[in-house]
Amino acid sequence: MALTDRETSLLNPETGLAEGAPVSRLDRLVNSSVLYQEVVSWVVAAGKEGDLHEVSMFSTDFTKTQFRLTIGGVQQWTDVVVGTSLSIPFRANRLAESDQVILEARSTDGTAVTVDGSISGAER
Repeated sequence: MALTDRETSLLNPETGLAEGAPVSRLDRLVNSSVLYQEVVSWVVAAGKEGDLHEVSMFSTDFTKTQFRLTIGGVQQWTDVVVGTSLSIPFRANRLAESDQVILEARSTDGTAVTVDGSISGAER
C-alpha cells in the first residue's frame, strides 16, 4: 500500500526512514473488578512530539473482558468486547507533548481475567 502525503511527510527525506526514538510499552493486568483499570499507557515526554504506531491487546477470557482506549484525552471506544487478540495500527497519528495513550480493561461480571496490552510508537 502506498504512503499518503501526510505519512511521507513524517519520513526523513535523506534516509526515507521514520525519525525518532522508539517507544514500546508492554504491561499486564490481573483484574476481577467491573471498574476499568489501566493495562498499559504512554505519556509523550515534555518537549517531544509522539507518533503512535500500534495498540495491541490480549485477554485470557475475551468473553468476560471489555476494553477502553483513550488517545490524547479523547475516548476512541469503550465497552468493546473482542473475540481474539487484536492489534490496531495507527498510521501517521501525531501526538503532542504530554498527550497520553491509555488502554484499560475490566471484567464484565467479576470473573478474574488476565489482560496484556502493548503500545508502540516514537518520540522526537
